Amino acid sequence: MTESRVALVTGGAYGIGRGIVQEFAKKGEAVVIADRDDERGSALESSLRKSGAQALFVHTDIRIEGQVQALITQTVEAFGRIDVLCNNAGIERYRTADEYTIDDWNAISETNLRGALLCTKYTYPLLKESKGCVVNISSVQAFANEPKISVYAATKAGLLALTRGMALDFAADGVRVNAVCPGAIQTGMMEPFIKDQPDPVEAVKAIGRTIPLGRVGQPEDIAQAVYFLASPAASYITGATLVVDGGLLGRLST
Repeated sequence: MTESRVALVTGGAYGIGRGIVQEFAKKGEAVVIADRDDERGSALESSLRKSGAQALFVHTDIRIEGQVQALITQTVEAFGRIDVLCNNAGIERYRTADEYTIDDWNAISETNLRGALLCTKYTYPLLKESKGCVVNISSVQAFANEPKISVYAATKAGLLALTRGMALDFAADGVRVNAVCPGAIQTGMMEPFIKDQPDPVEAVKAIGRTIPLGRVGQPEDIAQAVYFLASPAASYITGATLVVDGGLLGRLST
């Protein structure tokens, strides 16, 4: 069994998830990268191991119960414990509400909500042993929306309710559950918008100018918030939502 903490991050091979994995590894924690992208997941595992970190990539589709169970089994076989679960994996599809298909609804809701529930359900016995914690990655879209994102927003709002409910269910066992709501973060989810712009670099800067702190967020901004909520410094915080958006939600349109 490893003496360091073990952090399991879903959707950990890319974007915000990758940033979270790197933050925990940098702090000396063992990390498990759960992702469907074998190429990115294996590359990140290899890179971290070369730098001296304890890292494991496990191919996982979090919508599939058996794959989640196998993920937990492989994590325990490798490290003997789980201290932190970060439910980060999520997808979005840009449609107007009338354009969404049932397949869209199922893909988004099963990843963003069902996946988080399954991962928490099967990790929980180990979190009870370690007095560990869960950090769910929601979104500012849970509070205020852009057009063409209603289903994604609904799942992210649901994830906040799931966070509160699990926090109450698990408190007696000393397991904390909190959520982080990112704002505009420069990751893969921003790519569908950026790639269609004549000047992608200027497009990112333009988004930054609409944010009170004057810039688009980076994965490490979210990673540091997750690490705080998973740390002893947050030992009296559970059922909470931490918005990390550069002040975006606090600003009226002008």
